[in-house]
Amino acid sequence: MLLKMNKTKLRSTIMKQKIALTMVLVAGFFSAQAQNYTIKGSLEGQGNEKIILRGTEGPITVEAKDGKFELTGSAGDEPFVTSMNTGVDRNLYLGGGKTGMYQPPIPLDIVLSKGARLTITGTALDLNRAAVTGDALNDSFTAFRKAEEPLIKQMASLQKEMVESRIMGIKDAVNQIGPKMLENRKAISASRKKFIKENPDAFASIYYLSMTVKDYTTTELESAYHALSSTYKNTRYAKGIAAKIEALKVADAGGPAPDFTKPDVNGKLVSLSQFRGKYVLLDFWGSWCGPCRAANPHLKELYKTYSAKGFEILGVASEKVSGQAQAEQMWKEAIEKDGLNWTNVLNNEVSMKQDVVQLYSVEGYPTQILLDKEGRVIGRWLGAAGKQLDDKLKSIFTN
Repeated sequence: MLLKMNKTKLRSTIMKQKIALTMVLVAGFFSAQAQNYTIKGSLEGQGNEKIILRGTEGPITVEAKDGKFELTGSAGDEPFVTSMNTGVDRNLYLGGGKTGMYQPPIPLDIVLSKGARLTITGTALDLNRAAVTGDALNDSFTAFRKAEEPLIKQMASLQKEMVESRIMGIKDAVNQIGPKMLENRKAISASRKKFIKENPDAFASIYYLSMTVKDYTTTELESAYHALSSTYKNTRYAKGIAAKIEALKVADAGGPAPDFTKPDVNGKLVSLSQFRGKYVLLDFWGSWCGPCRAANPHLKELYKTYSAKGFEILGVASEKVSGQAQAEQMWKEAIEKDGLNWTNVLNNEVSMKQDVVQLYSVEGYPTQILLDKEGRVIGRWLGAAGKQLDDKLKSIFTN
């Protein structure tokens, strides 16, 4: 009898353990599900073409069925703004048909966050103006798009008019349409500033302020930033604005360029400040950038001539890919192929804490910035500096 009772207790204990384990596994499953985002969409004209989302860990591609699609992925600890595109051809061809030059379409901005359940509706050809609903983060982006929609439509119309005029051989097209496009860009900038000012609690305001810092003076940027609520000021986008304001203040006062730390080709962290005491050329480039690669042979000549005299080059690469592994591969292959023997760092690392391109307001590639021994900016060029840099270095190292 005693043996039977012990066996009964044993079975009961085992059963309780199994139930407890099952509950833990189920809780873990639902917890994991809660961390993921889900996006369901329906786009007119999408058909069965692909949908491409730049996820937090690389691109995610799904095939739509009769215009409908669904995808899911993991989200980070803070809101992450990414983009979605479609396999439907939305390019603006600039002459020569589909084999000629073209202007790529504007993607759709989406905010990914833990547990988000999002719905996208609109048309494939106007994907960048689609509605994204499901949370306050994306609601603010949809409101932002609606506010500037008439101006974006006008811009698209002017771009199409410019292309058609060029194809038809109208010589005065640039003079006729160019001023209208310039006014349109000014109106878009004004519209964005207005939205940011009138919506201080919106996540879209923080994000788009971080994307348009070049449209503000230092004082205007600081004022616009401080007028926003503190709700999202712990995000990378807000921190980027704060860092930019401090960098601009330093630059305005003639102080040193802002410091940054990035991984080199061996994964070792490199800081700009460790080059103090030398003249440093910051070379913003990428493996995809033809003019950047074309400028490398001359940079190699300058480095060979002046490196022993106190001249250093610090390459800052930004690769146009989603995943870090692919970015590193393309970057390292370009460094090896071009024979770049100076320090190079990458601006594509996962969970990037400092966007150096944004920090230095880089608007095109290559951008080259020359710093003196104290780290102050003494020269800046959009495009390869060429003779201007030659003359500058010659005057420095021959005196």
